[in-house]
Amino acid sequence: MSQPERDRIVNLLVIGQTPPPHVGQALTIQSIVQAWYPDVRIYHTRMNYSHSVNEIGRFKISKAFHLWRVMLESGWKICRYGIEVIYYPPGADTIPIIRDIITLLWLRLFRRKLILVFHAGGLSQKVASWTGLRRRLFNLAFLYPDAAVQKSRLNPPDADFVRAKKTYYMPNGAVDQLATVSDSRPENPAPVILFVGMVRADKGIDTLVEAAALLQQQNRNFRIRIVGEFASDQYRQALVRKVAELGLAQCIELCGRKVGIEKWTAYRCADIFCFPTYYGPETFGNVLLEAMMFELPTVSTRWRAIPDIVVEGETGFLVEIKDAEALSERLARLLDDKNLRVEMGRKGRERYLANFTTDIYLQRNREVFLEVAGTPGPRESLARESGEALFAEGRAEKNASGAV
Repeated sequence: MSQPERDRIVNLLVIGQTPPPHVGQALTIQSIVQAWYPDVRIYHTRMNYSHSVNEIGRFKISKAFHLWRVMLESGWKICRYGIEVIYYPPGADTIPIIRDIITLLWLRLFRRKLILVFHAGGLSQKVASWTGLRRRLFNLAFLYPDAAVQKSRLNPPDADFVRAKKTYYMPNGAVDQLATVSDSRPENPAPVILFVGMVRADKGIDTLVEAAALLQQQNRNFRIRIVGEFASDQYRQALVRKVAELGLAQCIELCGRKVGIEKWTAYRCADIFCFPTYYGPETFGNVLLEAMMFELPTVSTRWRAIPDIVVEGETGFLVEIKDAEALSERLARLLDDKNLRVEMGRKGRERYLANFTTDIYLQRNREVFLEVAGTPGPRESLARESGEALFAEGRAEKNASGAV
């Protein structure tokens, strides 16, 4: 990344989880931690509260001890390295928010510039009903940060809720992995529909299984591969039973967690990507970028930022949440029309390259860091300008459909 040299280096502390678990937020934060800028020096305090997806949002005694380590390490780095700006990603459920209150009250004592980055959405909805001491402590910890970053205007208004002094709307980015696997997509005996992500009901897995049953009733030829770690063993058992009861065991494959080349190969060997999520904290859906990267047409839901990513009728299709019939209809259209799959996949990759690469994402972040620190670069407010242009489509989609 070529950037002009600057007279002053901004010292930034990123507090956040990096893999494992291999989820979108952790991967996105990792890209920032590993970035190099000529005018921003990045330090990192690693959150390590959850080692797997089934630990996310749950209380464990070990997490309380880890909280103290995060606080002490962050305080030491702020003083030792002259940190000017702190990057902090709040949670969106009760236990993570309480953890964040404790951490932010500590960080506020150092009087540094604070950026709250809402990788998880819905904090405003969770806290709105809080009263008494809990709400007062939340206000002391969260209100009036120097800046807030949201992934889309379609997400819950968390930045407005905490009364951020500046708000940026910035999509995620992903490293292009297409060249790491085979140059061409294999010819599958039956078209492969791929899901990648945490395997849980509100990621739309049950809806996908119900859509598969409808497709099977129409005698369509297909296979579904579900790639990801189960959020709980109870849900894994329930899903296996449901697949068996519907007679879908021969066409639905539970592949487990895949990372690295195994995951990229799964994308390359698929024909359609399906992501029917209505997951509460979902703010973006990095797997959609990965699907576009690998030239896959996408069928997803009108949920949060997704209409900012998937262009209806151009790079894929959007349906309402929990609508198995609509989902099956859109999947059937792609199963029946290979040319449509190829065309949508090509346009998806073009959209990815134009808007969602890691280089674009890191450049947008750089401009935010410098502006919050008070040393804007040559293109001041680039992140906001890019976001306004990119998300004009998303706002139109929301106005037309009323989707949240």
